[in-house]
Parts: sequence; C-alpha cells; structure tokens
Amino acid sequence: MANRLACYLVNSLCALIYRKECRNFLNIRDVRAVQEEKLRAILSSNRGSEYGKLYGFGDINSIEDFQKKVPLSDYEDYLPYIEKIKKGEAGILTEEDVLLLELSSGSTSASKLIPYTKSLKDEFQRGIRPWLCDLLSNRPGIKWGKSYWSITPAATKNQYTEAGIPIGFEDDKEYFGAIEKRLLDKVMAVPSEVAKSESVEEFYHRTALELLRCKELTLISVWNPSFLMLLLEYMERNSKMLVAELSRIDRKRAGEIKMLLDAGEYGGLWKDLKLISCWFDANAKIYAERLKDIFPGVELQPKGLLATEGFVSFPLTDAGGAVLSVNSHFFEFQSVDDNGIFTADCLEKGGKYSVILTTSGGLYRYKLKDVIEVEGFYRSIPVISFLGKLDKVSDLFGEKLNEVFVKEVLEKQGINDCFFMVAPEQDRYVLYIDAEKASEGLAETIDKALRENFHYDYCRKLGQLKELRVFGLEGNPQKEYLEGCVMRGQKLGDIKPAVLHLMGGWDKVFRGDYL
Repeated sequence: MANRLACYLVNSLCALIYRKECRNFLNIRDVRAVQEEKLRAILSSNRGSEYGKLYGFGDINSIEDFQKKVPLSDYEDYLPYIEKIKKGEAGILTEEDVLLLELSSGSTSASKLIPYTKSLKDEFQRGIRPWLCDLLSNRPGIKWGKSYWSITPAATKNQYTEAGIPIGFEDDKEYFGAIEKRLLDKVMAVPSEVAKSESVEEFYHRTALELLRCKELTLISVWNPSFLMLLLEYMERNSKMLVAELSRIDRKRAGEIKMLLDAGEYGGLWKDLKLISCWFDANAKIYAERLKDIFPGVELQPKGLLATEGFVSFPLTDAGGAVLSVNSHFFEFQSVDDNGIFTADCLEKGGKYSVILTTSGGLYRYKLKDVIEVEGFYRSIPVISFLGKLDKVSDLFGEKLNEVFVKEVLEKQGINDCFFMVAPEQDRYVLYIDAEKASEGLAETIDKALRENFHYDYCRKLGQLKELRVFGLEGNPQKEYLEGCVMRGQKLGDIKPAVLHLMGGWDKVFRGDYL
C-alpha cells in the first residue's frame, strides 16, 4: 500500500504541474490567432540567424508574407546548414544554441540529424503536458501505480560531432522538463539504465524481469504494439529462467507469474493495468487489435502523431481522438488531392493532407511527409489521424509506387488482419504475407491492381519490372521485422510498421519461402 500511495502522490503532483498547460490548450477558441502568434515568435527569435537573414524573417508581417518569402523545404535543403552546426558554428538555423543533434532513422532511409534547441524541447512539452494531464485526470486509477514507458536500447556509445555537440538523447525522458524527469523516475516500472544493455537479448531480459516484478503497473506506453507482444512472447519463452530469478526476490510473486505464463494468461500479469498507449493507425492497427484480445479489460489509447522533427498531435479524451498540438509549432498542410497549401484553421473534415512544420529547432516550412486525415474538430482544433508516409515512394525504374496507394490496393483485397509488407527485390516487388493467407492467384491479382498506377504499368509493359511475387511467412514476422530493422541500424523506438518498405533483402530476414 505504501508503494501505491507514493505513486499516487507523485502522479498527482505531475498532473498538478501540467494543469496550466492543459487549461491553456482547452481554452483555445481561435486557432488562427494561436498559430499566427506562434509563427511570429519563431521568426522574431531567429531573424538574426543565417537562415533568417537569407529569407528576411525581420520583414515578414503575416502568414501570407511567410508563405511568399520562405520556400517549402526537405531535409536535404538543410544539409549544408547542419554541416556548419556540426563544426560548431553558431547562429546558423536559429539564434539559439543547438543543444544536440537527434538521430531520426526512418524505416526506409539513412539517418538524419535534427537540431534540438531548448525552445524546441519546450514545444514538445506543450504537447506532452496537456496529454499527460488529461490522461491522469480522466483515468484516476492510473495514479495509483507505476508506468512503463518504452525505452529504446542504446545502439551505440555516446557520439559527438567534431565540435563536441552530442548526437542523440542520453535518455528518452529528455523530452520532459527537469522536474518531471526526477518525478517520473519514482514511478517508472523499468529504470532508464536498462537502455544501456549491451545486447538486444539482455535488453529484453532486463525489461521483462522488471515488468514481471512490478505488481502495481497501471500504464504501458509503447510505440509499436508489436513490441509489447514480443515482450510477452519473450516472457513465455523464457519463463523458467525469469521465474527462477524472480523467486530470489519475491517467491509469492514468482509463483503467480509461473501459473499465468504457463497458462498464457497475460491479462492477469498486471491486475491493476488500466491503459495501454500505442500506435493504432495505418499498419499498426492489426497488432493493436490483438492487444485488445490479450488485455480485454484494459483501455487501448491510440497515440497521436509524433516525429523526431516535431510534435504534431496528442489524444484528448473529450475529442474522441488526437488533436493537433497547435501550441507546439506553426503548421501548414498540403492537400493530397490538389497540392494546395492550407493553415490549420482552413482544414476540412475528411480532407487528406501532408504535414508541413515550422519549429523553434530551425526547420522552416519543412515537409514532414506524414499524411493525415481530418476526422473532425474539437471546438475549432482539428482532430486528425495518421494514414501513412507520403515520401515512401519506391522507384526502381520510374514506377513511383506510393505507400498510401499500396495500402489501399492490399486493403481492397481484404489483406488487413495479419502481418504484411511489400518490398522491392531486384526487378520486381514481393508481397510478404502469412503463408496461410496467401490464396491462389494472389500475386497476379495484386500485380494487376498495382498496374492501375500509370508508371508501374508502364514499367511492366517495358519489361523493366516483372510480375509481383508472394513470399509465404512461416515464422514470427513481427519479431523478425524488428530484428531486421535493428540490424540495419535503426533504433527500436523509431521502427514503425511498414506497408511499403523501400529496401530489399527481406527474403533473407523472414522465415518462409516464395510461393
């Protein structure tokens, strides 16, 4: 009881600290005014930077001025500036000093280095705080226990640029403020030190042991829902070893865990578990649905959209979905239908847009290339869901296959309730799917549907591309996919489910064979 009371006090104090930020958000009535103020603050703070001088930030007086004078940008546009920052030059993208360069390693491209300033961290907190306050305030049971926040195992030793600028956060809790970090340490079920495990196997072992020790777990927050499933599978597969270690600490708890793991009753491992926060959009949905079956009495809350470059949305109870974090950055949206550019106050329900960010970290009109759909509005704030990556375009011979299009093709064939992924392999594409789900003629059917894309059809006609093939999966594809991504240099926390992967070689990663 003493542990639970301590957790309640710490969680209540966190909610109290976050309350002002949450109220400020809930009181927003004029989205355009909030966004204009945010843009003016960013431009005013950085008008003396090299980038600010180049595009005349000091002479910009409106959103329209900003859109006329400052071009849309991709990561490649920032490479010369980031090289200067790496060498220690100041005042390049921001007047504010760069604290570190955070690695962003998407599932399809080489790592990117994103500059982080104190103001950018503050912008992240403007989204994190109202989300956590809402979470703790509307689900009081969470306060009475500990939380598991997914920790990314350190892939490498600490790295620095030639000028001594750190590369990457030392601790995932760096997104929080100093006070919150100290408080959160008191209610974390798995200590941060686990991230320093020397191997993925050690990381899984230490994480599983700490979670099984924790009787009062009330909240689980992971990115990829399949990661939690893999943790549960690890517990079952190594139950004898884990129970033996646990019995040296708490014999009664060890006995309970043994019975539950032997019976495969994961839902009984943490009787006080109230909520699991994870991705629920796009290709993650099938795994989140499985978690619902594993933990039938536990609420699953879909995460909002968060990227290394910026904080886009967070779930809000009364909104019934994820709301745009309008206090975090200045947002623009490019219509998927006609490429028109819109501000947050001009979005339409049902519209599909790609996100464009302007942040205090030095990214201006940056095309994030995450596609969202507007589900509705909370008061005047857009409620959005993530559809996929606009920049996931595979182009071996000019076919320009887009992930959103590929996802639609597969869903029309009823492929949505198992692991599946399309990836290029030399002169064709391969559909990786559970062997039992691969019906006769599936390859021909999918290939025909892909040929509705003019460029794909043209490449097929020319013979540059051969007909799609199907690879029947026979092992544990979720586990094999994560391990394959880690081997390719990704951080575990960055690995997202992929409908279309731009890299080949997966027939050497997955267990199974071509059908």
